[in-house]
Amino acid sequence: MSHAAHNRLTAGRMAARLLIVLLSLALTIVLVAHRSFPERGGLGLFLDNLAPWLGLGIPMLFLWALVARGRISFLVLLLPAVAWSWIFGAAFLPANAPEPAAKFTVATQNVHQDGALSSAEDLAAQGADLISLQELGEGQAGEVGALLKETHPHQYTVGTVGVYSKYQILDEQPLDLGLGWARAVQLRVRTDAGDVTVYAVHVASARPLEHTERDLMLANLGSTLAADRSAKIIALGDFNATNTDRHFQPVSNQLNKVPHEHWGFGMTWPNRPMPMLGIDHVLVRGLDIGSSDTLAVGDSDHRAVIATLDLASE
Repeated sequence: MSHAAHNRLTAGRMAARLLIVLLSLALTIVLVAHRSFPERGGLGLFLDNLAPWLGLGIPMLFLWALVARGRISFLVLLLPAVAWSWIFGAAFLPANAPEPAAKFTVATQNVHQDGALSSAEDLAAQGADLISLQELGEGQAGEVGALLKETHPHQYTVGTVGVYSKYQILDEQPLDLGLGWARAVQLRVRTDAGDVTVYAVHVASARPLEHTERDLMLANLGSTLAADRSAKIIALGDFNATNTDRHFQPVSNQLNKVPHEHWGFGMTWPNRPMPMLGIDHVLVRGLDIGSSDTLAVGDSDHRAVIATLDLASE
């Protein structure tokens, strides 16, 4: 190889190493500070909700570093790797919840106006004590109610949100959360282990250039939860926001997300071909967090979330 060719190769590798360093630093900054980026043009919504997937950039940069060689190329990759592990590592690990002393199982799914009956039947068969369905189509609330009248006789429906419970429902009321029409309900469930306040919600949709109504509902829900002095609270439903979304913080500051019982984040949307976002949640306060799983039931574009909790805790 000529001296000139060797210099060109060295210069190319040096440029590749420099680019790896710059990209690693940029990836680290985005991972740590994605909520601080402006929301203009949907950038904030995009970065917030896809933040866990940014970790895929780490193995891609690693493969590039193998080609470029150089110690600094590998050392600098520790920055985004540590940042991702610090922010998302705990959520990625499977939950290690003990067997509950007072088991209470809840399930939620946005049925997308299709397959509500099959979803309800499948979730009841999974042993759910309380089922919340969102986006019920016309007449489906009554059809689901009739289907579950033997196993879940206590029922409350507002608009397209329905709650079906094995246990008595008390103090039920609709919540509009600032929209002017109800897309959520608040109620109290009387279980064998005491009363539990339940919020079943269907938060407005979010699009890159339009998520004002969703943000308003999440902020008002956060304020409602902050003012609620119930000993045990469960909130479940379609929040149209991942737990990394900056506008989800008013809710996540008040309640804890029930962790996924398997490896991964428990993504729920879209159902097919592969879930990319975890926008359906079960959140709690005042009881052990327990564990949750996602299920492909019914004919919806959302997967269901089913969570097992311990009402005897705290």
